[in-house]
Amino acid sequence: MFGRLFYGGLLIGSLAMLLFVLGFVCLQFGLVLLMGLFYLLASKVMLLTLGLLALLGVMTLFKAVYRELRGYFSRESAAVRQLLSLQIRRQNIERRQAAECRQLSYLSRFKRQRLMVADNRKQARALFAVISDELQAVRAQLPATRYKNLRKALRTYRKQADAAAMLALSHQLHVVD
Repeated sequence: MFGRLFYGGLLIGSLAMLLFVLGFVCLQFGLVLLMGLFYLLASKVMLLTLGLLALLGVMTLFKAVYRELRGYFSRESAAVRQLLSLQIRRQNIERRQAAECRQLSYLSRFKRQRLMVADNRKQARALFAVISDELQAVRAQLPATRYKNLRKALRTYRKQADAAAMLALSHQLHVVD
């Protein structure tokens, strides 16, 4: 239908151009009255052609808008939009869960590290107490300078929280026995 209207408009436009050419030919032969009539008819036909083509353009525009709106609100496109929305929501949930998992992992690692440091301190204090008692028990067998040096070393190792050094010192006490 639109093709027929378009070609009809072009045909009417061609008729208007033919009337303009006839008017020009009449002007060349000196037929001024006939020339005025052809120009008047040609201008009216050209105006009709432009109006028809403009109407055709507006109708084409409305038809395209209608087609797009009908396509947008169709069941299939609504289902596709809903599916895409669900996929995006699922991806967002997965990202959020991954971030929460990383955060929980970081917090648990931090707490575990804090607990390990506290436990190491507690173990170092207990080890210090045991070795201190052992040192006190062998005090009579050791010279005073040796006892003071061992006591000083034990306190230093305790401040440094060096369990291996405290165990080595305990081993030295047992070797002395």
